[in-house]
Amino acid sequence: MMGRQAAPAISVIVATRNRQAALGNFLDALRALPDDPAWELIVVNNGSTDGTEELLSAASADLPILSVYEERPGKSRALNRALARAKGELLLFTDDDVVPEQRWLTALYHASLDFPDANVFGGKIVVNQDKIPRWIAGSYNLKTILVSEQDLGPAICRFAHDQYPMGPNLAVRRRLVEQGSVSWPVNLGPGTKIPVGDERAFLVQISPPHLRDRLYVPQSVVLHNVGVRGLNIKSAVARCFLGGFSAGLVRRVYGHCRPRRRPGAARLALQRLRRASSVPELICIVARTLGVAAGMVSPLPRIVFGSNDKPCRE
Repeated sequence: MMGRQAAPAISVIVATRNRQAALGNFLDALRALPDDPAWELIVVNNGSTDGTEELLSAASADLPILSVYEERPGKSRALNRALARAKGELLLFTDDDVVPEQRWLTALYHASLDFPDANVFGGKIVVNQDKIPRWIAGSYNLKTILVSEQDLGPAICRFAHDQYPMGPNLAVRRRLVEQGSVSWPVNLGPGTKIPVGDERAFLVQISPPHLRDRLYVPQSVVLHNVGVRGLNIKSAVARCFLGGFSAGLVRRVYGHCRPRRRPGAARLALQRLRRASSVPELICIVARTLGVAAGMVSPLPRIVFGSNDKPCRE
């Protein structure tokens, strides 16, 4: 891959902290990707102390990689550092514990050309089922909430009202990020007191819930290597509550962006409860519903970006 000359069409952006082994597997998978469309890789080292910096230095010999350092903890701070350095027309965000398939970038790029009205893109996310408890594996809701599985079927389609791509495989057009001065919320996401909800808070600045400019591209596939940690019932309930709380914060900040006619939060919660297939799932959905309510009425914390004044895009 040495000698790339073309300006990148895609900037692949990933933040990492003390996960050298997983990052090494990710980099190995990138070496098998085609050069067309041209792409660059921006890796933000978020204060790692495990040899990550040495791994990135070695990888620069055969990957179009830009290594950035962000000492302050927090995945969102790391991603914001990368935004100013990205050159691609599409900004593709992923995690250091995924393994992309060969068509990951090409499918996404061609979809962006075929659907010029789409501004947010999400691909298919497959998880390693052997690491997931049965009560999670059997629940569409919990596989999405707890392990970020995303599978909307075999055909390209639009995301539904208030539905967004998941963190391990999502992309946005760079021009919209620049035009709207969009940034990641520094008090949400991994490395903060509320370790979830950062993707929605980022994406809603670009694409409010009622717009149909979010596109699902099933041919763009990554395998998300889910670890066993955090998948017991106690931690799952806590994560569901915090995920609901962050969603409530987003609704409170961006409620004025929504049209008057929209599915109510209570109706959506009731639909999820009716689809619950086990007692643990029922408990998790109740926890998420309570979290949404708490986030919508709690005076603190506010979502903190570079600025709290974020305009809606009509």
